[in-house]
Amino acid sequence: MDDDEPLRTTREERHVWAGLIAITLASAVYYVRIVPELLHTPAADVSWVAPMFWSMFAGVVGTVLAVVVAEVIVGFRGRDDCEPDGVTVDVRDQEIGRRGGRFALPFMGVGLGVALILASKDVDGFWIGNAVFLCSLAATIAEAVVKLRLYRRGF
Repeated sequence: MDDDEPLRTTREERHVWAGLIAITLASAVYYVRIVPELLHTPAADVSWVAPMFWSMFAGVVGTVLAVVVAEVIVGFRGRDDCEPDGVTVDVRDQEIGRRGGRFALPFMGVGLGVALILASKDVDGFWIGNAVFLCSLAATIAEAVVKLRLYRRGF
């Protein structure tokens, strides 16, 4: 590959970008809604379950829509991105997926541990739910960043 040639993205890399952007935006909207309410309302009285559910739902739907839009744009450009059938997931994609997942696992473990500790101390459900949500968000972002780094810089 020539240094002046643009770096092509694989389908899997585009999916990682779509998920990272959609989930980060949906989670940011959740926190923009919840934090101001938490500043003047006790945590036990904050209505957080429905906004959290809708945030997670929006993250998933946003990811799907972003993937579809990205694939349509790539299709209109006529690029095949080194994927003859347009769908192939090669060994590199699989290894990147494994490494990203391994990097995210400790974040999830910490989140579940924190939730268990909070539950054992009879802390309000708001804090337990948000601890799990925040650790899941951190895991998702960490996994995506590791994957994108591996796609761009290699192993």
